[in-house]
Amino acid sequence: MRHRDRFTVLAALVLVIAGARAQEPSGTIAGRVVDGKGDVLPGVSITLCSQALSTARAATTDARGTFQFAALPPGRYALFFDEQPFSPVLREGVVVEAGKSSPLDVTMSPAPPGRPIEVQSDENLVVSAGRPKPLARVRIETSFGSIEILVEETRAPVTAANFLKYVDGGFYDGGRFHRATRQDNYTPAPPNRPMMAIVQGGINPARQSEGFPPIPLERTSVTGLKHVAGAVSMARGTPDSARSDFFVLLDDQPSLDFGGKRFDDGQGGAAFGWVVKGLDTVFKIQQQPVEAQRLTPPVTIVRAVRVR
Repeated sequence: MRHRDRFTVLAALVLVIAGARAQEPSGTIAGRVVDGKGDVLPGVSITLCSQALSTARAATTDARGTFQFAALPPGRYALFFDEQPFSPVLREGVVVEAGKSSPLDVTMSPAPPGRPIEVQSDENLVVSAGRPKPLARVRIETSFGSIEILVEETRAPVTAANFLKYVDGGFYDGGRFHRATRQDNYTPAPPNRPMMAIVQGGINPARQSEGFPPIPLERTSVTGLKHVAGAVSMARGTPDSARSDFFVLLDDQPSLDFGGKRFDDGQGGAAFGWVVKGLDTVFKIQQQPVEAQRLTPPVTIVRAVRVR
């Protein structure tokens, strides 16, 4: 076969494959968001992520409270619904099948103090077209109870991988929550540093010398993750200095997002997940005795493990 003929055949094959991929059936997630009275909620911010997608997608409910994500590859999805003054809702395990629409109606409840995240899971559903990798979940067991964190490997891959490396290496076993901020021990300095409620934890002090190198800062302007109540973020000094300490937010802190001025450099922190269970445990830890902002004594992390 001559070179030109081979080229013609190859080009035709590429067009056939591309056409076949373009025609591969996809699915849709569509639904409505209402409050506890059944009234529609327009303007709700929705973030959708999955291992089936290369990047996260965002949408907002319209005047009728409805939303739609179309042209989705088959797989399992997580959706995060956020709107003041309601508790954010994390809807996990939503299944999309080829050529089908997955209905998803969500009810948002008024938020108690701290706006804890409400998790509504569809994890019992089976993916018919393969089983994509689910979002990683980590359980942190403390002397006051357990905390479960959903780790965003897709949107914050560097930060998530670093955190999971410490978890898988057992570094947080015997670690501690050592810092808490609240009304009686934090002096706000608005507008750049408003009141902030957090608890901060770290690895076993005996293993500090075994820690890994600092990681690059994944800015919220890139990941799309925000520092809202229930978010988990890495502690840092200068940019690209985060190692193993992390903190959990008990209030919304846009000052920690990119462009906020809680850090003088305006680069913000690296949010990488959410507390999806045990936010009451975080509250308990925050209310323990302190000297300045140091928990006295620190609250022990018995162990941190992945949850399947």
